[in-house]
Amino acid sequence: MKRWMYTPVVLVSLALTACGGEESAGGGSGDVTLRMLVWGNGPAELKGEREILDVFEEKNPGIKVELSHVPWDNFNERLTTMSAGRNQPDVFWMIDAAAMTSYASQGMLMELDGFIEESGIKEDEYLPGAWDIGAWEGVQYALPRDLTSHHIVFNKDMFDEAGHPYPEAGWTWDDFLEAAKATTIEEDGKIVQFGIAGLIWEEMIVQNGGASFNIDGSKVEIDSPETIEAIEFMHDLVDVHRVAPLATESEGLGDLFLANRAAMAFAGPWHWRQYEEDGEFEWDIVEVPAGKAGNKSQLLGLPIGIGSQTDHPEEAWKLLEFLTHGEGQSIQANIVGANPSVTRETHTFAEGQWVPENVEAFQTIMEENTVVQSMFPDKPAAASNIQPVIDQIMDENRDVDVADALGELADSLRAEFDMD
Repeated sequence: MKRWMYTPVVLVSLALTACGGEESAGGGSGDVTLRMLVWGNGPAELKGEREILDVFEEKNPGIKVELSHVPWDNFNERLTTMSAGRNQPDVFWMIDAAAMTSYASQGMLMELDGFIEESGIKEDEYLPGAWDIGAWEGVQYALPRDLTSHHIVFNKDMFDEAGHPYPEAGWTWDDFLEAAKATTIEEDGKIVQFGIAGLIWEEMIVQNGGASFNIDGSKVEIDSPETIEAIEFMHDLVDVHRVAPLATESEGLGDLFLANRAAMAFAGPWHWRQYEEDGEFEWDIVEVPAGKAGNKSQLLGLPIGIGSQTDHPEEAWKLLEFLTHGEGQSIQANIVGANPSVTRETHTFAEGQWVPENVEAFQTIMEENTVVQSMFPDKPAAASNIQPVIDQIMDENRDVDVADALGELADSLRAEFDMD
């Protein structure tokens, strides 16, 4: 899942040409030109980001920002290659907090503690967990442009037709299963409407107090009782209760919720505009259902950092501070629909054009129920081993014991990555 639909970047034209053709958006002459790199799929996606940078340039005469983009799937590779070639952007997005730790461990990021102390920025100005996604080994290397999380979106029309009450705050896995059963419709031996679609195994384990790894990556937890129970529950939603689609039943159909084929789905604010514009039904949101840990969901965020190779650290900090703490926080909520990371702008996002009726549920999620995930340099490589095993567990043609499969996976991860 591409959690973000944003697209900011900054690179000079010559550097772009030298590095394989990233496209440039905006720019101009000035005393200092900062190069900013983000992921995205073209100028249309970058339009809102460019508008934010235009305001920054207006407020900071003498600093220009060249925004460039790389496709999301190639972003880490491109940024690493640029850094190795001494052609680093001054400021850049990061895929996630785990990528940040990898960059920091390779010396690709500038330490921010001195700038933060001098500016007077305080951690308590941000949503819970915000600073965590930019810190590694006690040093702050990034600040979050925005923060978000998953929730459940539900089709009010389908619930009305089923005569089942809408999901409410504090609901549990039992309530979730009951609602999914009530809104699943089978005709002539074929399920034509599923109760739930878009299951996310990482979210299921968080709801139950499980994890893939502990926070610093020193311990494998994919075989913990809480994780095993969560994956078993997800498996049963698909293969036992038949309220969620098999892989073969959803293949090629895109977003089953948007297609009016599912009553509920895991979603995020990045879906809201499309549901509002293209959905031919009434919809709303609710927090994820509670397993043993409660109505918990992953804290997702967009860390932004300063490249360690920059020749303009002071100007780069001005841009970073503007985007992650200053005026850019209020502008982005209206322009690109990104949830600000600072608490003072919570109301700005809640008053946006595409927000659902129960937008307060999202605010509660962000203020009370998000869980910071593990962050360590080897995580991308270690985590890449997990999805194939989850796919095997969920495969209707395989009879896989969940505890055995996750136990074998855990032992393999411990041996390969020297974890407990």
